[in-house]
This record gives sequence, structure tokens and C-alpha cells, in this order.
Amino acid sequence: MSERLRHLQRQQTLLREHLAWIESEIIKESPAGISPDTPPTPPAPMASQPISATTDAEADALIERYAADERQNPGDVRRGCLIIFAGALLVLVGSAIAVWLVYYR
Repeated sequence: MSERLRHLQRQQTLLREHLAWIESEIIKESPAGISPDTPPTPPAPMASQPISATTDAEADALIERYAADERQNPGDVRRGCLIIFAGALLVLVGSAIAVWLVYYR
């Protein structure tokens, strides 16, 4: 069994558990005169563009394209962390010098 299939089956199980919980909450909150078995009125259809059927290959290509945009360069991340650390260190040293000048001189 592929990893993707296991992941989808796990999501399906979680959704079923969540729906069962929602139904139990609806039963708890519904007034005494309303039966929880009565189906709710369906929502009005939305005026939107039809969903186009995509193949797995197209979906994977879209995921790869957007994932590539989200990846971060480790060098940039490290440089940012070092800049923040240096700034915090300067603030700490500056505060210590200010306290020494005001109270101990």
C-alpha cells in the first residue's frame, strides 16, 4: 500500500470521527421538538466556475510548483538568526552600560 493511500485513508477516518462528533453536538443543541434525523435544507447552489477535473500528474505538478516557491534558503535563514542574535546582544550590552552609567557612577 502506498504512503499516499495510507495518508488519505487516515484523513478519511479522521473526517468520519469529526462528523460523528458534530452530529452528537447538533443533537445536544437541538430543541426537543426537532428530530436530529430530519435532513437539513440544502444550501443554494453557488454561482462559481465549474471545478475542472485534474489528473494526479497535474495535481502533483501544481504542488511541486507552489512548494518550490515556499522553500527557504538555509543561508538566508541563518543570516537572519545571526542578525537577530547580534541585535539582542547589543540591546543587552547597551542596557547594562546604561544601568552602570546611571546608578554606579
